[in-house]
Amino acid sequence: ARANPLLHSILVNTGKYEDVESINPNLNRDSKLTRKNFDRIFESDYLLLSSITRTIPQTRELAELYHENNSKGKVVVGGHHATFLPNETLEWADVVVRREGDKTLLELLEVLEKEKFPRGVKGISYRDGEEIFHEEDRELLTSEELSNLPIPNFSDEHKIGVVNTSRGCPHSCDFCSVAQFFEGTYRRRTNDSILDELKSSPNKTIFFGDDNFGVNKKETKKLLERIISEGLNSRQYYYQLDINSAFTFPRENSVDENFIELLKRAGGFSVFLGLESLNKATLKLYGKKATVERNKLAVNAFRDAGLWVHGMTIIGSDADTVKSLDETSEWVRKNLDSVQYFALVPLPGTPITKNMERQKRIISKDYNLYDGFHVLISRPNNFSSYDLQMKIIQMHKD
Repeated sequence: ARANPLLHSILVNTGKYEDVESINPNLNRDSKLTRKNFDRIFESDYLLLSSITRTIPQTRELAELYHENNSKGKVVVGGHHATFLPNETLEWADVVVRREGDKTLLELLEVLEKEKFPRGVKGISYRDGEEIFHEEDRELLTSEELSNLPIPNFSDEHKIGVVNTSRGCPHSCDFCSVAQFFEGTYRRRTNDSILDELKSSPNKTIFFGDDNFGVNKKETKKLLERIISEGLNSRQYYYQLDINSAFTFPRENSVDENFIELLKRAGGFSVFLGLESLNKATLKLYGKKATVERNKLAVNAFRDAGLWVHGMTIIGSDADTVKSLDETSEWVRKNLDSVQYFALVPLPGTPITKNMERQKRIISKDYNLYDGFHVLISRPNNFSSYDLQMKIIQMHKD
Protein backbone atom coordinates (compact mmCIF):
# COMPACT_ATOMS: atom_id res chain seq x y z
CA ALA A 1 0.00 0.00 0.00
CA ARG A 2 1.19 3.54 -0.60
CA ALA A 3 -0.11 6.85 0.61
CA ASN A 4 -1.84 9.26 -1.77
CA PRO A 5 -0.82 12.79 -0.71
CA LEU A 6 -3.23 14.49 -3.14
CA LEU A 7 -6.32 12.67 -1.86
CA HIS A 8 -5.13 13.45 1.67
CA SER A 9 -5.18 17.17 0.88
CA ILE A 10 -8.56 16.94 -0.86
CA LEU A 11 -10.12 15.31 2.21
CA VAL A 12 -8.59 17.73 4.72
CA ASN A 13 -9.45 20.81 2.63
CA THR A 14 -13.17 20.04 2.86
CA GLY A 15 -13.05 20.78 6.59
CA LYS A 16 -15.18 17.67 7.20
CA TYR A 17 -12.37 15.17 7.67
CA GLU A 18 -9.82 16.30 10.23
CA ASP A 19 -8.62 12.90 11.43
CA VAL A 20 -6.81 11.85 8.25
CA GLU A 21 -3.42 10.17 8.21
CA SER A 22 -1.33 9.08 5.24
CA ILE A 23 0.86 6.07 5.94
CA ASN A 24 3.68 5.17 3.57
CA PRO A 25 5.64 2.18 4.86
CA ASN A 26 8.55 3.04 2.56
CA LEU A 27 9.31 5.95 4.90
CA ASN A 28 9.78 3.60 7.86
CA ARG A 29 13.23 2.29 8.71
CA ASP A 30 12.67 -1.20 7.32
CA SER A 31 9.93 -0.22 4.82
CA LYS A 32 7.30 -2.08 6.82
CA LEU A 33 4.24 -0.99 8.78
CA THR A 34 4.94 -0.46 12.47
CA ARG A 35 2.81 -1.51 15.43
CA LYS A 36 1.76 2.13 15.75
CA ASN A 37 0.74 2.15 12.07
CA PHE A 38 -1.39 -0.98 12.55
CA ASP A 39 -3.10 0.46 15.63
CA ARG A 40 -3.99 3.61 13.69
CA ILE A 41 -5.25 1.61 10.72
CA PHE A 42 -7.43 -0.74 12.78
CA GLU A 43 -9.17 2.09 14.63
CA SER A 44 -9.98 4.04 11.44
CA ASP A 45 -13.50 4.18 9.99
CA TYR A 46 -12.17 3.90 6.45
CA LEU A 47 -9.03 2.32 5.06
CA LEU A 48 -8.25 3.94 1.68
CA LEU A 49 -5.72 1.97 -0.33
CA SER A 50 -3.85 2.94 -3.49
CA SER A 51 -2.09 0.00 -5.10
CA ILE A 52 -0.32 -1.08 -8.25
CA THR A 53 -0.49 -4.66 -9.55
CA ARG A 54 2.86 -5.57 -8.00
CA THR A 55 1.67 -4.65 -4.49
CA ILE A 56 -1.88 -6.02 -4.69
CA PRO A 57 -1.05 -9.15 -2.59
CA GLN A 58 0.20 -7.02 0.32
CA THR A 59 -2.73 -4.63 -0.12
CA ARG A 60 -5.18 -7.51 0.10
CA GLU A 61 -3.46 -8.89 3.19
CA LEU A 62 -3.69 -5.50 4.90
CA ALA A 63 -7.37 -5.15 3.97
CA GLU A 64 -8.15 -8.59 5.40
CA LEU A 65 -6.31 -7.79 8.64
CA TYR A 66 -8.27 -4.55 8.87
CA HIS A 67 -11.59 -6.35 8.47
CA GLU A 68 -10.59 -8.88 11.13
CA ASN A 69 -9.86 -6.08 13.59
CA ASN A 70 -12.63 -3.66 12.58
CA SER A 71 -15.83 -5.36 11.45
CA LYS A 72 -17.62 -2.05 10.86
CA GLY A 73 -14.85 -0.38 8.85
CA LYS A 74 -14.85 0.00 5.07
CA VAL A 75 -11.99 -0.74 2.67
CA VAL A 76 -11.85 1.48 -0.43
CA VAL A 77 -9.31 0.65 -3.15
CA GLY A 78 -8.19 2.69 -6.15
CA GLY A 79 -5.57 2.59 -8.88
CA HIS A 80 -5.01 0.92 -12.25
CA HIS A 81 -5.28 -2.67 -11.03
CA ALA A 82 -8.55 -2.16 -9.17
CA THR A 83 -9.97 -0.17 -12.10
CA PHE A 84 -9.37 -2.94 -14.62
CA LEU A 85 -10.14 -5.86 -12.27
CA PRO A 86 -12.90 -4.55 -9.99
CA ASN A 87 -14.62 -7.91 -9.50
CA GLU A 88 -11.39 -9.56 -8.43
CA THR A 89 -10.59 -6.67 -6.08
CA LEU A 90 -14.07 -6.82 -4.53
CA GLU A 91 -13.32 -10.32 -3.28
CA TRP A 92 -11.69 -8.52 -0.33
CA ALA A 93 -12.51 -4.80 -0.69
CA ASP A 94 -15.84 -3.09 0.02
CA VAL A 95 -15.63 -0.43 -2.71
CA VAL A 96 -13.46 0.12 -5.78
CA VAL A 97 -12.92 3.65 -7.07
CA ARG A 98 -12.31 3.40 -10.79
CA ARG A 99 -9.96 5.75 -12.62
CA GLU A 100 -9.64 9.24 -11.05
CA GLY A 101 -10.78 9.48 -7.45
CA ASP A 102 -10.48 13.22 -6.81
CA LYS A 103 -14.25 13.84 -6.97
CA THR A 104 -15.45 10.30 -6.44
CA LEU A 105 -13.89 9.81 -3.03
CA LEU A 106 -15.58 12.84 -1.46
CA GLU A 107 -19.00 11.89 -2.80
CA LEU A 108 -18.49 8.26 -1.80
CA LEU A 109 -17.65 9.11 1.82
CA GLU A 110 -20.59 11.50 2.10
CA VAL A 111 -22.98 8.78 0.94
CA LEU A 112 -21.43 6.10 3.16
CA GLU A 113 -21.93 8.35 6.18
CA LYS A 114 -25.68 8.20 5.53
CA GLU A 115 -26.33 4.97 3.65
CA LYS A 116 -25.15 1.38 3.93
CA PHE A 117 -24.47 1.07 0.21
CA PRO A 118 -23.21 3.84 -2.10
CA ARG A 119 -25.80 3.50 -4.85
CA GLY A 120 -25.67 6.15 -7.54
CA VAL A 121 -22.08 7.32 -6.91
CA LYS A 122 -20.39 7.61 -10.30
CA GLY A 123 -17.10 5.85 -10.88
CA ILE A 124 -17.37 3.09 -8.28
CA SER A 125 -17.97 -0.64 -8.00
CA TYR A 126 -19.12 -2.27 -4.77
CA ARG A 127 -20.47 -5.42 -3.16
CA ASP A 128 -23.91 -5.93 -1.70
CA GLY A 129 -23.76 -9.40 -0.21
CA GLU A 130 -22.85 -11.75 -3.06
CA GLU A 131 -23.87 -9.25 -5.73
CA ILE A 132 -21.52 -6.77 -7.40
CA PHE A 133 -22.67 -3.42 -8.78
CA HIS A 134 -20.80 -1.20 -11.23
CA GLU A 135 -22.02 2.40 -11.28
CA GLU A 136 -21.57 4.45 -14.45
CA ASP A 137 -18.18 5.97 -15.18
CA ARG A 138 -17.36 9.41 -13.85
CA GLU A 139 -16.17 12.09 -16.24
CA LEU A 140 -12.43 12.74 -16.04
CA LEU A 141 -11.28 16.05 -14.59
CA THR A 142 -10.78 18.95 -16.98
CA SER A 143 -7.47 20.80 -17.22
CA GLU A 144 -9.05 23.62 -15.21
CA GLU A 145 -10.16 21.23 -12.48
CA LEU A 146 -6.70 19.66 -12.35
CA SER A 147 -5.18 23.11 -11.95
CA ASN A 148 -7.48 23.90 -9.04
CA LEU A 149 -6.69 20.77 -7.02
CA PRO A 150 -4.94 21.44 -3.68
CA ILE A 151 -1.22 20.99 -3.22
CA PRO A 152 -0.52 17.36 -2.21
CA ASN A 153 0.20 16.77 1.46
CA PHE A 154 3.66 15.19 1.31
CA SER A 155 5.32 14.24 4.57
CA ASP A 156 8.52 16.09 5.44
CA GLU A 157 10.19 12.67 5.45
CA HIS A 158 9.97 12.41 1.65
CA LYS A 159 13.48 12.99 0.36
CA ILE A 160 12.32 13.40 -3.24
CA GLY A 161 9.37 15.59 -4.11
CA VAL A 162 6.93 14.43 -6.79
CA VAL A 163 5.08 16.96 -8.94
CA ASN A 164 2.62 15.98 -11.66
CA THR A 165 2.03 18.60 -14.34
CA SER A 166 -0.42 16.49 -16.33
CA ARG A 167 -2.43 13.29 -16.57
CA GLY A 168 -2.54 10.84 -19.44
CA CYS A 169 -0.54 10.33 -22.61
CA PRO A 170 -1.44 10.89 -26.28
CA HIS A 171 0.12 7.57 -27.27
CA SER A 172 -1.40 4.12 -26.86
CA CYS A 173 1.47 1.64 -26.66
CA ASP A 174 0.18 -1.93 -26.45
CA PHE A 175 2.04 -2.80 -23.23
CA CYS A 176 0.93 0.28 -21.26
CA SER A 177 -2.29 0.82 -19.29
CA VAL A 178 -2.06 4.63 -19.11
CA ALA A 179 -4.06 5.34 -22.27
CA GLN A 180 -6.80 2.93 -21.19
CA PHE A 181 -6.89 4.26 -17.64
CA PHE A 182 -7.26 7.88 -18.76
CA GLU A 183 -9.48 6.94 -21.72
CA GLY A 184 -6.99 8.20 -24.30
CA THR A 185 -6.96 11.75 -22.91
CA TYR A 186 -4.12 14.11 -22.08
CA ARG A 187 -4.76 17.07 -19.78
CA ARG A 188 -2.21 19.54 -18.46
CA ARG A 189 -2.31 21.90 -15.50
CA THR A 190 -1.59 25.61 -15.85
CA ASN A 191 1.98 26.73 -15.30
CA ASP A 192 0.85 28.99 -12.44
CA SER A 193 -0.55 26.03 -10.51
CA ILE A 194 2.56 23.95 -11.17
CA LEU A 195 4.85 26.75 -9.99
CA ASP A 196 2.80 27.27 -6.84
CA GLU A 197 3.35 23.61 -6.00
CA LEU A 198 7.07 23.79 -6.78
CA LYS A 199 7.47 26.83 -4.53
CA SER A 200 5.71 25.06 -1.67
CA SER A 201 7.97 22.01 -1.84
CA PRO A 202 10.87 21.85 0.65
CA ASN A 203 12.64 19.19 -1.39
CA LYS A 204 15.92 19.81 -3.15
CA THR A 205 15.19 17.01 -5.60
CA ILE A 206 11.98 16.93 -7.66
CA PHE A 207 10.74 14.11 -9.87
CA PHE A 208 8.13 15.13 -12.42
CA GLY A 209 5.79 12.15 -12.19
CA ASP A 210 4.07 12.73 -15.54
CA ASP A 211 3.87 9.73 -17.82
CA ASN A 212 5.16 12.09 -20.50
CA PHE A 213 6.49 15.48 -19.35
CA GLY A 214 7.09 16.92 -22.82
CA VAL A 215 3.77 16.42 -24.61
CA ASN A 216 2.78 20.09 -24.71
CA LYS A 217 6.19 21.46 -25.64
CA LYS A 218 5.05 25.06 -25.98
CA GLU A 219 3.73 25.27 -22.41
CA THR A 220 6.49 23.07 -21.01
CA LYS A 221 9.10 25.42 -22.43
CA LYS A 222 7.33 28.35 -20.76
CA LEU A 223 7.35 26.43 -17.49
CA LEU A 224 11.07 25.73 -17.74
CA GLU A 225 11.77 29.40 -18.55
CA ARG A 226 9.86 30.46 -15.44
CA ILE A 227 11.66 27.91 -13.28
CA ILE A 228 14.88 29.60 -14.42
CA SER A 229 13.68 33.22 -14.13
CA GLU A 230 12.06 32.67 -10.72
CA GLY A 231 15.16 31.06 -9.23
CA LEU A 232 13.77 27.56 -8.84
CA ASN A 233 16.59 26.01 -10.86
CA SER A 234 18.94 25.46 -7.92
CA ARG A 235 17.28 22.09 -7.37
CA GLN A 236 17.79 18.83 -9.23
CA TYR A 237 14.94 17.84 -11.53
CA TYR A 238 14.17 14.45 -13.05
CA TYR A 239 11.97 14.22 -16.14
CA GLN A 240 10.17 11.25 -17.69
CA LEU A 241 9.99 11.82 -21.44
CA ASP A 242 8.90 10.34 -24.73
CA ILE A 243 11.89 10.32 -27.10
CA ASN A 244 9.86 12.33 -29.62
CA SER A 245 10.15 15.35 -27.34
CA ALA A 246 13.82 15.55 -28.34
CA PHE A 247 12.82 16.62 -31.86
CA THR A 248 11.40 19.80 -33.33
CA PHE A 249 8.85 18.05 -35.52
CA PRO A 250 7.01 14.76 -34.96
CA ARG A 251 8.37 12.89 -37.98
CA GLU A 252 11.61 14.70 -38.67
CA ASN A 253 14.99 14.11 -37.06
CA SER A 254 15.77 17.76 -36.35
CA VAL A 255 16.80 17.95 -32.68
CA ASP A 256 14.98 20.54 -30.56
CA GLU A 257 18.13 22.02 -29.03
CA ASN A 258 16.18 24.83 -27.34
CA PHE A 259 13.97 22.42 -25.40
CA ILE A 260 16.88 20.22 -24.33
CA GLU A 261 18.92 23.25 -23.26
CA LEU A 262 15.98 24.52 -21.18
CA LEU A 263 15.66 21.12 -19.46
CA LYS A 264 19.30 21.39 -18.39
CA ARG A 265 19.29 25.10 -17.44
CA ALA A 266 16.15 24.65 -15.35
CA GLY A 267 18.07 22.31 -13.06
CA GLY A 268 17.65 19.10 -15.01
CA PHE A 269 19.83 16.24 -13.86
CA SER A 270 18.31 13.22 -15.55
CA VAL A 271 15.84 12.16 -18.21
CA PHE A 272 14.01 8.82 -18.09
CA LEU A 273 13.39 7.65 -21.64
CA GLY A 274 10.96 4.91 -22.68
CA LEU A 275 13.11 3.45 -25.46
CA GLU A 276 11.47 0.01 -25.12
CA SER A 277 13.65 -1.55 -27.83
CA LEU A 278 16.42 -1.09 -30.37
CA ASN A 279 14.77 -3.68 -32.61
CA LYS A 280 12.57 -2.27 -35.37
CA ALA A 281 10.25 -5.29 -35.43
CA THR A 282 9.82 -5.20 -31.64
CA LEU A 283 8.87 -1.52 -31.68
CA LYS A 284 6.18 -2.35 -34.23
CA LEU A 285 4.88 -5.25 -32.12
CA TYR A 286 4.64 -2.98 -29.08
CA GLY A 287 2.73 -0.31 -31.01
CA LYS A 288 5.51 2.23 -30.43
CA LYS A 289 5.42 5.26 -32.69
CA ALA A 290 9.19 5.56 -32.69
CA THR A 291 12.13 4.31 -34.69
CA VAL A 292 15.48 2.85 -33.69
CA GLU A 293 17.20 5.79 -35.37
CA ARG A 294 15.21 8.36 -33.37
CA ASN A 295 15.82 6.43 -30.15
CA LYS A 296 19.57 6.68 -30.68
CA LEU A 297 19.50 10.31 -31.84
CA ALA A 298 17.44 11.36 -28.80
CA VAL A 299 19.78 9.61 -26.36
CA ASN A 300 22.82 11.30 -27.90
CA ALA A 301 21.14 14.72 -27.89
CA PHE A 302 20.23 14.54 -24.19
CA ARG A 303 23.68 13.25 -23.20
CA ASP A 304 25.44 15.91 -25.27
CA ALA A 305 23.53 18.50 -23.20
CA GLY A 306 24.96 17.02 -19.99
CA LEU A 307 21.84 15.18 -18.84
CA TRP A 308 22.05 11.74 -17.27
CA VAL A 309 20.09 9.41 -19.56
CA HIS A 310 18.26 6.49 -18.00
CA GLY A 311 16.84 4.10 -20.59
CA MET A 312 13.85 1.85 -19.99
CA THR A 313 13.43 -1.17 -22.25
CA ILE A 314 11.12 -4.18 -22.54
CA ILE A 315 12.91 -7.40 -23.40
CA GLY A 316 11.49 -10.58 -24.90
CA SER A 317 9.06 -9.80 -27.71
CA ASP A 318 8.40 -12.45 -30.33
CA ALA A 319 10.73 -10.48 -32.63
CA ASP A 320 13.71 -10.47 -30.23
CA THR A 321 16.60 -12.81 -30.87
CA VAL A 322 19.88 -13.57 -29.09
CA LYS A 323 21.63 -11.45 -31.74
CA SER A 324 19.27 -8.45 -31.37
CA LEU A 325 19.58 -8.51 -27.57
CA ASP A 326 23.36 -8.79 -27.72
CA GLU A 327 23.43 -5.77 -30.04
CA THR A 328 21.13 -3.89 -27.65
CA SER A 329 23.34 -4.69 -24.68
CA GLU A 330 26.46 -3.57 -26.51
CA TRP A 331 24.88 -0.26 -27.61
CA VAL A 332 23.51 0.42 -24.11
CA ARG A 333 26.90 -0.06 -22.45
CA LYS A 334 28.40 2.55 -24.76
CA ASN A 335 25.56 5.08 -24.89
CA LEU A 336 23.41 5.10 -21.73
CA ASP A 337 24.23 6.15 -18.18
CA SER A 338 21.83 3.63 -16.64
CA VAL A 339 19.24 1.16 -17.89
CA GLN A 340 16.41 -1.12 -16.89
CA TYR A 341 15.81 -4.29 -18.87
CA PHE A 342 12.20 -5.07 -18.02
CA ALA A 343 10.56 -8.34 -18.93
CA LEU A 344 7.16 -7.85 -20.56
CA VAL A 345 4.58 -7.59 -17.75
CA PRO A 346 0.98 -8.61 -18.61
CA LEU A 347 -0.57 -5.68 -16.76
CA PRO A 348 -4.38 -5.66 -16.47
CA GLY A 349 -6.10 -3.49 -19.06
CA THR A 350 -3.46 -3.50 -21.79
CA PRO A 351 -3.91 -4.73 -25.37
CA ILE A 352 -0.88 -7.03 -25.07
CA THR A 353 -2.33 -8.68 -21.95
CA LYS A 354 -5.65 -9.33 -23.67
CA ASN A 355 -3.79 -10.86 -26.61
CA MET A 356 -1.65 -13.04 -24.34
CA GLU A 357 -4.72 -14.20 -22.44
CA ARG A 358 -6.36 -15.28 -25.71
CA GLN A 359 -3.22 -17.23 -26.58
CA LYS A 360 -3.01 -18.70 -23.05
CA ARG A 361 0.60 -17.50 -22.72
CA ILE A 362 0.54 -15.86 -19.29
CA ILE A 363 2.60 -18.07 -16.99
CA SER A 364 1.48 -16.77 -13.60
CA LYS A 365 -1.13 -14.61 -11.90
CA ASP A 366 1.09 -14.29 -8.80
CA TYR A 367 1.19 -10.51 -8.72
CA ASN A 368 4.28 -10.52 -6.50
CA LEU A 369 6.15 -11.40 -9.70
CA TYR A 370 4.76 -8.46 -11.70
CA ASP A 371 7.79 -6.25 -11.05
CA GLY A 372 9.38 -6.26 -14.50
CA PHE A 373 12.17 -8.65 -13.52
CA HIS A 374 10.35 -11.98 -13.95
CA VAL A 375 9.50 -13.51 -17.33
CA LEU A 376 5.74 -14.06 -17.29
CA ILE A 377 5.05 -14.87 -20.94
CA SER A 378 5.43 -18.40 -22.29
CA ARG A 379 6.60 -19.48 -25.73
CA PRO A 380 8.53 -16.43 -26.95
CA ASN A 381 9.45 -17.19 -30.56
CA ASN A 382 13.22 -17.38 -30.19
CA PHE A 383 13.76 -18.38 -26.56
CA SER A 384 12.44 -20.68 -23.91
CA SER A 385 11.00 -18.65 -21.03
CA TYR A 386 13.87 -19.86 -18.83
CA ASP A 387 16.54 -18.86 -21.35
CA LEU A 388 14.94 -15.44 -21.73
CA GLN A 389 14.99 -15.00 -17.95
CA MET A 390 18.69 -15.89 -17.85
CA LYS A 391 19.37 -13.52 -20.76
CA ILE A 392 17.74 -10.58 -18.94
CA ILE A 393 19.78 -11.30 -15.82
CA GLN A 394 22.96 -11.45 -17.89
CA MET A 395 22.13 -8.16 -19.64
CA HIS A 396 21.76 -6.46 -16.24
CA LYS A 397 25.09 -7.91 -15.10
CA ASP A 398 26.76 -6.67 -18.27
